[in-house]
Amino acid sequence: MGLWGFLALSTPFVMLMLIIAIWTEHKKNMKKLENEKLEIQQANVQHEVSDAVGREIKEILARIEVLEAIVTDRKFDLSEKITRLK
Repeated sequence: MGLWGFLALSTPFVMLMLIIAIWTEHKKNMKKLENEKLEIQQANVQHEVSDAVGREIKEILARIEVLEAIVTDRKFDLSEKITRLK
């Protein structure tokens, strides 16, 4: 077997190794992109949750203010006294 025979036999193996190396690198890059996508989605979900919690807190505070206004109103106090007398 001469040089040409060796090259003829080794070329397919070298090509196969190159294909495997390229495929492995591609899979690695795809996994990295997938992880980045998941991180972005998680950040978006956290942002949406924090916004929802903020809105909910504002709504609750507004309701508390209304209830405080009702409770501190003189008419409410008078109504309570009348109810107690009955």
